[in-house]
Amino acid sequence: MTHERILEDRVFGRPETYPSLPIVTKPSTAFDLLSVTVEGAEVAYAMQGTVNHPPLVFLHGWGASHKFWRWAFSAFSPRYRCLAPDLPGFGLSEKPRRDHSLEAYTVWLGRFLDALRYPRVTLVGHSMGGTIALRFALDHPERVEKLALVNPLLQGKTAFGGKIRFMMMPLVRSAAFAMLRSVPLRRWIVRDFTFGHPLDDELAAEAARGTYSSSIDSMLSCMTCDLTPRLASLQVPTLSVGTDRDRVILTRQYDWVPAQKKALIAETGHIPIVERPAEFNAILDDFLRS
Repeated sequence: MTHERILEDRVFGRPETYPSLPIVTKPSTAFDLLSVTVEGAEVAYAMQGTVNHPPLVFLHGWGASHKFWRWAFSAFSPRYRCLAPDLPGFGLSEKPRRDHSLEAYTVWLGRFLDALRYPRVTLVGHSMGGTIALRFALDHPERVEKLALVNPLLQGKTAFGGKIRFMMMPLVRSAAFAMLRSVPLRRWIVRDFTFGHPLDDELAAEAARGTYSSSIDSMLSCMTCDLTPRLASLQVPTLSVGTDRDRVILTRQYDWVPAQKKALIAETGHIPIVERPAEFNAILDDFLRS
């Protein structure tokens, strides 16, 4: 029998290399919900894992929250300090009048990390959260240990289909936002988020927590974003994960990322972190251990 040699950190007793991670598919119920003030507003964030472990920060996508990362928390909290903020205007975070553009969220991310005194972290972002994480890595490579992107949005003008574009039309936006308050209509809006099975009502309800400004302005920012001219300057070790049944970002933009590792999860919709958590966790685990 052979064993992987593990070198102990003499300060914290933390191993420098880790054995393979047992994949956990159950959503975590052991995380703490905390808050911190950033840019004058309270930010809610989930945290699980001991203080001496390296920080692993998860960023949710549009209409989502920390709840979408519960499956990842179970898998990675034994050896990372997992943190998942609710972006301003979403989830349980305060909803002030503010700029909800991707550029503003990127600046906010740096200040959130400053508030928690994390000079350098590993970032994992899904969809819009992946765009924010990528922008931050491009702007501040010295602050990002590794970067993992899951169905990231890179170019809005080629990403979205007719349904999203119709709902963002000037005379339709208000009605589309109001539809999020109705369970049956909300199910119709989010049915394209997954492929194998509908998004459960608890997670779908997170789309209704946003304000008009956070929901509409952030989506409009997504529709006009274009990071393709900057991709060649990415300096951070990167994983890019895509799916073959994504009905939100219709072009395979994950494949445009100049990543050291790429993975495609088959028969899966836009949110593999929920729809295929075991497979996603295994891919992320392999990248983090490399």
